[in-house]
Amino acid sequence: MKTICGFVGWIVGMLLGFMVLNSVPILGFALIIGGLFLGRYIGGLIEQEKEKERRVKEEQARKRRQEENERERRKQRRNEALSLARKYPEATKYYFRTHWGITKSVISDYDITDDKVDTLLGHKYSYERDELAHNAVYKAKIEAEQKEKLRQEEQEKKETARRAEIARKKAEEERKSLPNILLSCVSGWHSHGYYGSIKHKWFIDYYPYNRYKDFATASMFADWKLVWNFKNDDRISPTEHSFALQKVIKLTEDTLRETFGNRVNKLTLVCLTASTERNTKRRFEEFSNRVCNDLGMDNGFEHIRITEDVVPKHIGGTGKAKKQYDEWFFNGKFIILFDDVRTSGASLEEEKSRLESFGAKIIGAITIAQTQS
Repeated sequence: MKTICGFVGWIVGMLLGFMVLNSVPILGFALIIGGLFLGRYIGGLIEQEKEKERRVKEEQARKRRQEENERERRKQRRNEALSLARKYPEATKYYFRTHWGITKSVISDYDITDDKVDTLLGHKYSYERDELAHNAVYKAKIEAEQKEKLRQEEQEKKETARRAEIARKKAEEERKSLPNILLSCVSGWHSHGYYGSIKHKWFIDYYPYNRYKDFATASMFADWKLVWNFKNDDRISPTEHSFALQKVIKLTEDTLRETFGNRVNKLTLVCLTASTERNTKRRFEEFSNRVCNDLGMDNGFEHIRITEDVVPKHIGGTGKAKKQYDEWFFNGKFIILFDDVRTSGASLEEEKSRLESFGAKIIGAITIAQTQS
């Protein structure tokens, strides 16, 4: 505003100055120069007046907000006092007698005026106590409510205990019947009769390579590759092993889910060891970890350790490594045994006897392949 007024004043001063410049040069120059300052001065006064008006309006608006807030606060406090008076009528009568000497049979909303609100709310936390002291009916009601609450709490405790006992008995019955239930799940698996007592499931028939290599079919070669790549000896590439591992994991998990359903997490997976600790880890560690993690099974891999390596059977050794078991871990466990190839079943039967001596129950065995004659 000062700039605009200054510019206008300067224009007016110039017009007047040029009009008198020829006759009175000094006055002309004074009007030209003085017009600018006069305009700025007038503009400053106008701005000051507008600023004053703005501040007055802001102050008025602030006071209105304060008044509105105060009215709202008083309204809320009065509503709170009214609510307490309706809930605790005898205590309210007592306060009226005590503070204002007013005795009434009924305290209405109109009796609770703004000048009484703060005093009444000063008893906010003593209302219930004073109502109990001056209202026998209310006291009896509160006592009855408290007794009912205690009765309900006691009933809830009994019901909770009853349900817990039912759940405990059900869990105990299921625990006792679980071995038979799990065994019934594998009733459709193969029984080798005289050659083995363990229910057995395998994925492929395995024909000995040296006997059938000269007239093997494409599927036989594929089966041999799957077993060899899973065994993961030094001749197998990481890619070949990974492909075989993924396939065997899927076959195993699908079989376990289909056979046991939601009871699969009751089982413990135990992989038979190879002839050396190194071969056992390369062959079974990742397999066992992934299957158990995916299905929620207990993992027995870390609880059987080879203490002395031996020479594998296929190159003239005994193939039976010396092992150490965490006996406590296997007590009460329901075991699924796993191996790559079953031939006679002797290794599975030997592992079964060993684990059952620790208190485990062998439910069945899964192998990638079963040797065929």
